[in-house]
Amino acid sequence: MGLDDLQDTIEKLKDKIETYRPYFSGNETATRQVLIDPLLLALGWDVSDPGQVALEYAAGGGRADYALISNDVPIAVIEAKNLDIPLQDYIMQPLNYANTRGIKYMAITNGDNWFLYDVFSQQLIEERIIMQFSITQTPAHESALQALRMWRSNLASPGNPMPASDPVLEPEINKKQHVAITSNPPVSLSEPDGHEGRTPPQIITESDTEPGWIALTDLLNLDRKSQKPRRIKFPQGQPKSFRASGVGVLREIAEWLVNSGKLTHENAQVPHPKIKNRYVASSREQDLQKPEKIRTGVYIEKNWIAQDSIDGAKGLLEHCGEDPSNIQVSLNRK
Repeated sequence: MGLDDLQDTIEKLKDKIETYRPYFSGNETATRQVLIDPLLLALGWDVSDPGQVALEYAAGGGRADYALISNDVPIAVIEAKNLDIPLQDYIMQPLNYANTRGIKYMAITNGDNWFLYDVFSQQLIEERIIMQFSITQTPAHESALQALRMWRSNLASPGNPMPASDPVLEPEINKKQHVAITSNPPVSLSEPDGHEGRTPPQIITESDTEPGWIALTDLLNLDRKSQKPRRIKFPQGQPKSFRASGVGVLREIAEWLVNSGKLTHENAQVPHPKIKNRYVASSREQDLQKPEKIRTGVYIEKNWIAQDSIDGAKGLLEHCGEDPSNIQVSLNRK
């Protein structure tokens, strides 16, 4: 499993939820087959294989919708609900299922919101959560990192599933370096030589000059094939990783502007700086060919080639009073 593939699956599920929400609401079968099963499959759980996933698993006088199996032993149960069902009202029943059968983990989802609980933790219910994300509200790369706790090789390994972090995506080793060792070993995204498990602690290095980073404005001077950044850094912020694309840059910049209060419903009408009659962002979905919701009342256009996305991101920054040359990106050169 590649992290890019997982993020791509999450982005496709987000599109389906936003396009067909009325269809999934009130339809648990559709929610399971179209929204839940594909994510489990992307995480290494083959829902068509009873040796990996048992459906309608008998537990605690009832049945869990799914049980995740490793070496013939159930390690997690999953409770599935219709899209838009508030999950907080349904937590105790699957927790009891898991507790009765001695199963360490319980997940509950409505196809959009996902929670994973440590069943036998002695803490309050809300403090037992070890994974939490929303496909429609959490940025796709962050959802992918959270979802890795349920990755088959991770969840089935001894001890608690390890959290993932940006160094999992793209650890950088620079010659002029400040060396730091990660406090927890990141999960391995591959299984070399047929062995599953975690990689050793990795050395993460940083450089004062930070080679490989360029200003967003310089990105436009590169040929189109090179315009595929996969990391971005804002002033006074830590680098963030995302799926390599120009639209990814636009999305990250829009989220940063929204979170900083500089892009709001009131000023979200942003024409593209180079393409007539097209909007980079808008408060109205109908203004955009393929809108993506950043926050209620703020949408961005996804239907761009890389160069137009980056031009649009630059225009969005200038519209909000930010200097695009202060934003740095790191390229994905393959």
